Amino acid sequence: MEVNIFGEGAVGYKNIVKSSSSQDFFLYKKYKNYAVCTVADGHSMDVFKYSHIGSYLACQSVFEILKTYKLNEDIEKGEQNFICDLKNKKVQNDIKNKWRDLVYREFYKRNYKVYKLDYMLFGTTLSFVIFLKEYIVFFNLGDSSILIKEDKDYVNVFKNNNFKFVNSLALYNCEEKMQYNILKMNKDFKLVISTDGFINSFETYYKLKSELDRTFQILEKDIFSNRYLRNIYKKHLSNISKYGSKDDISIIYIYIYN
Repeated sequence: MEVNIFGEGAVGYKNIVKSSSSQDFFLYKKYKNYAVCTVADGHSMDVFKYSHIGSYLACQSVFEILKTYKLNEDIEKGEQNFICDLKNKKVQNDIKNKWRDLVYREFYKRNYKVYKLDYMLFGTTLSFVIFLKEYIVFFNLGDSSILIKEDKDYVNVFKNNNFKFVNSLALYNCEEKMQYNILKMNKDFKLVISTDGFINSFETYYKLKSELDRTFQILEKDIFSNRYLRNIYKKHLSNISKYGSKDDISIIYIYIYN
């Protein structure tokens, strides 16, 4: 199995105007036996003062939890244990508790103990994909999207991930809102994982599909085209935000050959 990954992000136009940083964060890593791609979208209202930190810590929490499964030492046993724990909702609880622990430590590095921590200050969504030996695991909390290409179309792995009230890691019962899906790794795949700032920048599905197809085509063409895209894509995302959603964008492209 060959897993190819390309990720990029851009500060949303509305935050550029306010001279603010992005509330999004994305992180991906390839290991000997597995690969992980994560994106998190910190809530953008002023009340979520530290959401840019919350999104970073959300991605970190995934990697911290995965360490406990020792996937690089015994991928078969680690994969089996991880999927079992996911089905039993242990993984969901562990991610919530790890994120809250990281937030707690971060908050009291900045504030005296007399201040009460409100986790909503760090509010964020979280989505990730894990590529194991036999399976791909998809996870979502909030309104980000994981798209998988089936034949000629892109299908959202989670059909009902957009809510009027966005689900957040800051909610005490957030583990109840976490979604997951598991697919057998038995064919070539093309996947996209992105925050809602990207998807919401396109007026029609056709325009979104054209953007994704064009990007995959360049990534797969040759090393020079690939390198060129990596050099210009941040600016390209900035323009997509400026003339589209005005929101921060984080996106990861994954193409797998079995």
